[in-house]
Amino acid sequence: ARYQNELAGVDTELLAERFYYQALSVAPQIGMPFNQLGTLAGSKYYNVEATYCYLRCIQSEVSFEGAYGNLKRLYDKAAKMYHQLKKCENRKLSPSKKRGKDIKRLLVSFMYLQSLLQPKSR
Repeated sequence: ARYQNELAGVDTELLAERFYYQALSVAPQIGMPFNQLGTLAGSKYYNVEATYCYLRCIQSEVSFEGAYGNLKRLYDKAAKMYHQLKKCENRKLSPSKKRGKDIKRLLVSFMYLQSLLQPKSR
């Protein structure tokens, strides 16, 4: 279902997500469904959701090697976004735009901190 979504343009994202959660209910020790859920999550919430899924995959009894590369890519993006946000902090914004910017800064900072706390073994 996920590949139908990506290749054929058929909106099957919810179906794919459902199948991955069913796979986890059958074999919770397997990390691959978490990796796929991370891929489905894309960049929602500034990659926080995908990061959670990749970390769950890595921590699974049977992890998936590809999750390490996926997680590293997200951490690299977070570092880049974090440094870009620091450059643009002094702008005057309306209250509603400021709130959105504050939420973005919180999530990006969280991701950047998470990346700094991860062991560099892989």
